[in-house]
Amino acid sequence: MAQKDILGALKDKDPENLTSVTQVYTTTTTTTYRTCKRDALTEMQILLSLIHKEKYMCWTRNRDKSDVVADIFWKHLDYVKLLNMFHLVLIFDCTYKTNRYQISLLDIVGVTSTKLTFLVAFAYLEHEREKNFT
Repeated sequence: MAQKDILGALKDKDPENLTSVTQVYTTTTTTTYRTCKRDALTEMQILLSLIHKEKYMCWTRNRDKSDVVADIFWKHLDYVKLLNMFHLVLIFDCTYKTNRYQISLLDIVGVTSTKLTFLVAFAYLEHEREKNFT
């Protein structure tokens, strides 16, 4: 159905509906884009395909005796080059359970000699234990 027709149908069903054509356009465009990009892939498959497509290096750790990914760590080779030059100051910052899976996102950031920051790596961590960070 055309987007302008969707808005008309909503207004016909409920004259007090405050939906705008912009909201309809944004929703239908985003949903269509996500659907065509995903195909039948799971979210983990999409993440891994994007990591490999953009030439990131990636390591995963599975739960004991299963195929379920517990932790995933990724970095870009360009980040490694910067890290080799400026390896004295690293900042580890964990964003706690703000995503839909309630797992932590670890950001590792380096600092250059001119006090500029650069990304080093990212990791989704199932648990915040020393072995996960190591």
